[in-house]
Amino acid sequence: MASRTSQRAAGAAIDGAHDPLAAAQHLRPRIQEMAPVIEAERRLPSELVEEMRAAGLFHMFLPRDLGGSETDPILANRVVEEVSAADGSAGWCVMLAGQSGLFSGYLQPEYAREVWGNGQIAAGTARPIGRAVVVGEPEAGYTVSGRWPFASGSSHADWFAAECMVYDGDEIRRDAAGNEVSRVTFVPRDQVTVHDTWDSLGLRGSASNDFSVDGAFVPAGRGFQVIVDQPVHPWAVFRALPLVFMTHGSQALGVARAALEAAIEVATTKRGWGGVPLSEVPRIQLVIAEATVTLQAARSYFYGTGTELWRAVQAGEDDDATARLRARTRLATSHAAQSSIRAVDMVHGALATSAIFKKSPLERQFRDIHTAGAHVMIGPMTYEAAGRVELGLAPDFPFF
Repeated sequence: MASRTSQRAAGAAIDGAHDPLAAAQHLRPRIQEMAPVIEAERRLPSELVEEMRAAGLFHMFLPRDLGGSETDPILANRVVEEVSAADGSAGWCVMLAGQSGLFSGYLQPEYAREVWGNGQIAAGTARPIGRAVVVGEPEAGYTVSGRWPFASGSSHADWFAAECMVYDGDEIRRDAAGNEVSRVTFVPRDQVTVHDTWDSLGLRGSASNDFSVDGAFVPAGRGFQVIVDQPVHPWAVFRALPLVFMTHGSQALGVARAALEAAIEVATTKRGWGGVPLSEVPRIQLVIAEATVTLQAARSYFYGTGTELWRAVQAGEDDDATARLRARTRLATSHAAQSSIRAVDMVHGALATSAIFKKSPLERQFRDIHTAGAHVMIGPMTYEAAGRVELGLAPDFPFF
């Protein structure tokens, strides 16, 4: 335990010169080497977690004064893409740790440091399906109970974000407008039970298991209400949440990029029917070209739109001025994910039996990309919400 703590402390000491993309590129061969173990054990190996922690990959969306690297969000997305190109599950865990780190901006610094300090990682689910009963007079905190699904990174998380409905006794609390009140609460690992439920088609190493809490006390300051509460930290990223949720797109782009690389490797080394090199087969040439342009077009729109939003937010433009840019960033994210699925499907189908065996990285990438594409944050509702904004309406979907 002491050695793990010292490793965390080393990983937490991130200076301004730290380059997370260079760190991810350096770790890519190591992650690729560990991919079969990640797949078989359905989790990231602890030694790899510590290497990634020391490289600062889990704390890019954590401000510097809270122990993170406060990475430019566009650069952070490139890091997620790079890790995902090495292994989809590893990239998914970096992605979700970053999204959980986003919550740090909504807590007072002493509570944020308690959760994320010393290199700690948070996992959890933004679903208000737990129960937080108010305790103490005046209000001191909550007794939290419930069970939540899809806590990616549960195998290595130190804290869990458990979203609940707030209860006064047996009654759900309502605000002055009559709306039910919810709250994200943060519970330490030793008060959480992780249930081994993540036996999935793809992203098998993400350990996106269920977790439960039974009567844990959470101080009032160690939580906040999603969407209602405003960030208390001044970092500009907290004023443009689509920049953080872009990571769903960069994760998918990384998996698809690796699949295209794998397909080119097969096509340039294998011969097909009649001994003809696959690289000389027009059908293969066509698919490689179509997959390439599909990915590159989506990637350009994705990073271009995100960069435009980040510049606007840094310049101090308010929510009204950036509403369309924020919606288009979410749209570009979903488009990147869907384009990635199409590109992987193209090369996987074209390479036929070369892609269906477990020894081929394409087999896992096909499963990973389709599992990633099932997430609600890049599903049809984001297209609908973005379309509403283009039509001059409110998005009616969170984090726009």
